[in-house]
Amino acid sequence: MSIQKFSLFYFILLALTGSGFYFTQYFLSPIVILIPNFWIVFTFMAIITLIVYAVSSIGIKFGGDHQAFIMLAAIVIRLLLSMFFVLFYLSKIKVDGLLFVANFFSIYFLFTAFEIYCLLRNLRHQIKK
Repeated sequence: MSIQKFSLFYFILLALTGSGFYFTQYFLSPIVILIPNFWIVFTFMAIITLIVYAVSSIGIKFGGDHQAFIMLAAIVIRLLLSMFFVLFYLSKIKVDGLLFVANFFSIYFLFTAFEIYCLLRNLRHQIKK
């Protein structure tokens, strides 16, 4: 998948999920569904997805024996950065634990699934060559 195609899909994903979360918050305003500073978490995960995809994409393009290690390292980077972010966020902001888990992991798994889908499309094109 080319960078232009990934960028298009990525911005569509951001627009759809961002508007979905915004309208959920707007229409269900008496009910607390989103954590405080939700958009900071959303932005952080969006930036991490870009970084991890770029590193993984470079690893796929170089190929060879180190391809799997580069992709695994990118996934570990995502996990570690997310854990540090959660630690920092929860130390600064008091929030309901169940609500935080639901919000954070919905975003985490959404962006992770999108990244894996795009990487698998890259691998599929690489196998056909």
